[in-house]
Parts: sequence; C-alpha cells; structure tokens
Amino acid sequence: MEKTLLENLCNTLNALGGMIPAMPIPEMAALVEELFSPEEVEIASLFPPGAAPARELAEKMSKSEEELLPILESMADKATVLTREKDGKTLYRLLPIMPGMFEFQFMRGTDTPRDRRLAHLFKSYLEVATLPFTKAVTSVKDLTPFSRIIPIEKSIQAGQKVYTFDQLSKYIQAADAISVGHCYCRHQAYLLGEQVCDAPIESCMNFGPGAQYTSQRGITRMISKKEAFEILTCCEEKGLIHLSSNTSDFLEYLCNCCGCHCDILKKIKDTGSPVWAATSGYLAVVDEDTCEGCGICEEKCQMQAVELNPEQKAVVRKERCIGCGACAYLCPAEAISMQPLERVPAPPKTARDLRAAILSGLQRTRLENM
Repeated sequence: MEKTLLENLCNTLNALGGMIPAMPIPEMAALVEELFSPEEVEIASLFPPGAAPARELAEKMSKSEEELLPILESMADKATVLTREKDGKTLYRLLPIMPGMFEFQFMRGTDTPRDRRLAHLFKSYLEVATLPFTKAVTSVKDLTPFSRIIPIEKSIQAGQKVYTFDQLSKYIQAADAISVGHCYCRHQAYLLGEQVCDAPIESCMNFGPGAQYTSQRGITRMISKKEAFEILTCCEEKGLIHLSSNTSDFLEYLCNCCGCHCDILKKIKDTGSPVWAATSGYLAVVDEDTCEGCGICEEKCQMQAVELNPEQKAVVRKERCIGCGACAYLCPAEAISMQPLERVPAPPKTARDLRAAILSGLQRTRLENM
C-alpha cells in the first residue's frame, strides 16, 4: 500500500477519537488491505469526523452521488462505515479501529477464512499499537476513560444513594431499539484457536441507532427488552462485568465481560490504571462476622479483587475492585455490600462529548510527552 495513502487514512481515523491510535506501520497496512478495497481506502481517508449524507460526502470527495453510494453501502456491509437515519436521510460515518471496526467484525459470530485472517491481523496490529499508547496514557491521571463499569443493580442495597448513570435498567427501558451479538473478544479468541471460557456467547448489546445499524447489516439481531433483561441475568449469574460507553445520557453499547478475554479488564489488571474504564461509584466491603468462607466471591471475581485470608474470610483488594457488584450479588450469605464512593464524577453526557474529552486528553498527553 502506498505510504502516503496509509498515512492519510491513519490521520482520518485518529481524528475520530478512538481508543487505539491508527499507526502507519506494516501491521496496519496488512489490516487495512483486508478491511478495505483500494478504492475504499481512498474514500475512507477523505471522511469528515462526523456523520454526513452521501450527497455531502460526494461533493467533498469529488464524486457523483450515484458513483459513491454503492461504495458507501459496501463499506457499511463490511462494518467499516456506520449508518444511521436522520430526518429521512441516511448518514454515513467512518468507524474508528476500536471501538468500532474491531468489535463489529466479530459480533457476527461467523467463522470463515476471512474472519480468521482478520482475527490474526487485528491481534498483530493491536499488540504493536497498544504498547506505546498504554505507556503514554497511563502516565496521565485525569484522562477521560473510554468506557465505564455499571454495577449490578441488585447488589445495591435499598436506601443507598444510586447515581442515575449507574441504573442500567433505566437505559434499557428507555431504549427504542436493542440488539445483541456475539462477545467479540471471546469470538476472536475462538477464531485464533484459543481456549474459550463458558461465559454466554451472545452477550454484547447495541442500543438505538447502533442496534438498528448492526441488525440491518447482519452483525447482531434485534431483541425485546424482556430478552435483554434475561441475557443480563444470565451474565450476572456467571459473574460477568457490565462494561459500557462512558456516557450518561445514552449508552451506545453494553458488554458483559470476563476477565480472561476482555482486553479492557486485562489492561486494568495489568497496569492498575483506571484510564481504560471508569469504575462504578461503589466499592465492595465484607462483613467478616457474616462471611461463611464459601469462596464463591473469590471464584467469580473477574478482577481477582476478592480472596480468602488464612481465617477463611473474604478480603477485598481495594486497588483491584472496580465496583461491578458481582461478589455482592452472588454471595449466598449476603456478607458483601457495595458502599458508595465520594465525589464520583459524572460521565460525559453524549458520545460527542466523550469523543471531545478523549481527544482533548490525548492531545494533552502528546504535549506532555514531547
């Protein structure tokens, strides 16, 4: 691939404010060649940061709408471009590498030679691109996290203060569309030939426009609110962690994550840095007098934040606890409670606010590391 074209595409992708930077390196070139046709690479490199109708994009790209539209539709089918409807028009927006293209490639749950190639290509690129990025962002304490943890509601005791943005049921009840797909982390691991845990496979949800787009393109399937709650209950019984976009007005997605495959949870455990995901507003606390030492909390905790001491009492490692509520929810003796933290910052309101906050933080990070 021509170096200048790859650099232009990387610059365009980086303007989107994704979690992982696009770097013009051989691993990226190989990934791009699998995701895009040569013509699509040129189109993608000219995309504006936001969503726009085909006519507006055609003017920017010096093409006719009739010529551009089938290319945009092909890119949307391949999950490199997202579509949504507004005022009777279809808007198109280039997706970042992550979150975006990576997740949508594997939420389909398909197993084809191309899927397996993509699994290896994404693994190769992310291994290279993540390391320098991790070193940079973990050195900045106030960088806005890309995602956040939402506690299991049933783990919060009656009468406690509950932040509105931590009430997952309200988001589901308010959603006008919900879809579910395969866990992309676990499915990529399967495609790579790795051992996969027994967590539910269909467990990643999209809401609103994202649900409509992914279901229309065969990436996910539409579900009712009743089925959404049933899936959540099944995931909670397995001790999975609710992880979502770090926004308060609206959730774009909801993942139910395991510590063995979720890249974000692994990064939190490896680096000890909360920049990858904001904790919920709670911390697990054990009542030693009530604890029966059954070990369920230690077994189920995805973050290895709870363990039994020599007296066979559960102990919470505060530096690892992210307030997911799984231990409190699953404790048969009800010996664990979730205590609210003080001065929990509210997440950015919208996805646009989140992208702006992330971009601002990344720019500050680059300046501080120059």
